[in-house]
Amino acid sequence: MPDLILNLSYDLYGRLCELARDDGVSAETLARQTITLKVGCNPSSEEDPISTGFLRRHTDDVLAIADREAVYLKDSEDRKFVLVSADYDPRLLTPGTSGG
Repeated sequence: MPDLILNLSYDLYGRLCELARDDGVSAETLARQTITLKVGCNPSSEEDPISTGFLRRHTDDVLAIADREAVYLKDSEDRKFVLVSADYDPRLLTPGTSGG
């Protein structure tokens, strides 16, 4: 993967570090996720989910991605979730039948 060097002001870098700490990720990860999202790509994967804090800050952009493909989330307790549009695959919303 190519490296990208950004010249950030100390104030901006400090804010990035604060947000990253709140999300439980590194500043580099948060910067990568934010850039990925802002160019219209999915910033998450099953192995590298976004945080619920990231979702709160970028709700509309994340939902636009979830309309096309699954978005993986992790909350502050490390529980994992998948966000998908109801139109993504209707079978996901069909209640299963229980045997008995």
